[in-house]
Amino acid sequence: MVFELSLFSGAGGGLLGTKLLGWRCAGYVENDDYCQRVLARRIEDGVFDRAPIFRDIRAFLSQGLADRYQGLVDVLTAGFPCQPFSIAGNQNGESDERNLWPETLECIRRVRPTVAFLENVAALLAHPYFGTVLGDLAESGYCVRWDCLSAAALGAPILRDRLWIVAGPHGVRCHETSHASRDSSAEPVQPHRPWRQFGKLLVSDPGGRLWCFPDADIERVFDGMAHWAHRLKAVGNGQVPAVARRVWEKIGCEP
Repeated sequence: MVFELSLFSGAGGGLLGTKLLGWRCAGYVENDDYCQRVLARRIEDGVFDRAPIFRDIRAFLSQGLADRYQGLVDVLTAGFPCQPFSIAGNQNGESDERNLWPETLECIRRVRPTVAFLENVAALLAHPYFGTVLGDLAESGYCVRWDCLSAAALGAPILRDRLWIVAGPHGVRCHETSHASRDSSAEPVQPHRPWRQFGKLLVSDPGGRLWCFPDADIERVFDGMAHWAHRLKAVGNGQVPAVARRVWEKIGCEP
């Protein structure tokens, strides 16, 4: 069994992806009030694992809560905030107050997971700060592999190209991966299950359950994802579950 600590959990898109991999979540860190309530409801529904929801990554560190997870989790997952690097913004990187990579790194250093599984916008790959991220992980004792994979590569009608980073300690065996900085979204990748339209876009898992993925053009709520403005924000920031799973199967380290 793989145990996960989820940073920047959002409304749970990435968590649905790791659930498809059979992982169990031992803790959630998310500062958005609406997303916290979505997570809590999904825990009560039995969709997500019962575990504490921490409200702020800075408090998670300053109160010593991160230290309590050392030796307890195999993987730390984090889609750390993308606004400092997104082409939709000013790409101010480390000077952007929303840059929480230093806090993400501090969590990795304190928790010492076997693997860190990270996600951000593809634009980070061309940003000078990407070198900082790689250097920080290397100094922390992790070897790093990365690739870009989009939702479109799995047959979705939207692009949502994302950079995925897998960091594992030196000596941990990783799956074979592509050359660094190659954009795999240009290659045909067969989806694990067909995409279907039903008020929102969905994908079926082997057990027949439906997993939603982020798409702003949605009119109704089926499973507690954010509604209207809150919902659009949560969905827009979320990860595509099927993509998260596919990336791990492609370049993930084995805890």
